[in-house]
Amino acid sequence: MLEKSKGLWVEICVTTTPEAGEMVGELLLETGCQGVVYHDPRLYETLQAEPAELRPTRGTESGPYRVAGYLAFTADWEEKLRSLESRIEELRAFLPIGSGQITLRRIKEEDWATAWKEYYQPERVGRFLITPSWLSPTPALDEITIRLDPGMAFGTGTHPTTQLCLELLPRAAQPGALVYDIGTGSGILAIAAAKLGAKVIAVDRDPVAAAVAAENCVLNQVTVSVRTGDLLNDLEEPADLVIANILAEVVIELIPQAIPRLKPGGALLASGIIARKAGQVQAALTAARFKIIHSLQKEDWLAYLAVRDGD
Repeated sequence: MLEKSKGLWVEICVTTTPEAGEMVGELLLETGCQGVVYHDPRLYETLQAEPAELRPTRGTESGPYRVAGYLAFTADWEEKLRSLESRIEELRAFLPIGSGQITLRRIKEEDWATAWKEYYQPERVGRFLITPSWLSPTPALDEITIRLDPGMAFGTGTHPTTQLCLELLPRAAQPGALVYDIGTGSGILAIAAAKLGAKVIAVDRDPVAAAVAAENCVLNQVTVSVRTGDLLNDLEEPADLVIANILAEVVIELIPQAIPRLKPGGALLASGIIARKAGQVQAALTAARFKIIHSLQKEDWLAYLAVRDGD
């Protein structure tokens, strides 16, 4: 174990898979890590074709997919680490997590304060250019910029589930439409919908995520009502679109709730669906009389845009 020392952080790096990366990151944040970095070696080849301002300065070295979190040294940091190890193993029942190997490294506080920013670069997804606030890339013609600072919430635009939603969103979030973004995380999809002209209500059961989402909405100068709540509970007005970028099991739970909370012809944009559970989600949609009108897949993840077939 690492020797305790004042003014130091411990970098907890988990070797995992792209499919499990976002959930591993969530576990790191719940452990108390102040920020998470995703090391995806597959990005290097893709980003070399981008303009210089979109190329990463570092963080795309070869090797396995890894997720790193940064934990302050406290009296109970080792206990937090043991809890993290147990929760990562429990995740195997739901997602392929790979080796799950954990490595530790000491980071000086003054280095941690700025070094993590080098890993967070602008990224183009569909019509959107996702960029951290401290960079100013030039958007292409008709491209919509979303300024997003990483925090203790999910959705930086790098995970396939979020990217699939961003690609499908312009088909469903029309100007003036009422959109519910359930499990909003960082607020990225709520912000995207608002920039497309929709009226948006964003919900997350985690008050920390809701606070981060609200801050990101202010950063993007969009008006979004951000609330702490559980799925569609307490949302009464029928919406034109419900976004649920969560997990397959939660999407299945949400489908019956969505029926009375959608206008006639309203749509459900569901993502976070790993391929091996896609059949279960499709069956739940069919049973609830939803018709899938668009579907996208990236790696082992799928997203569906579905409309209610009849009253």
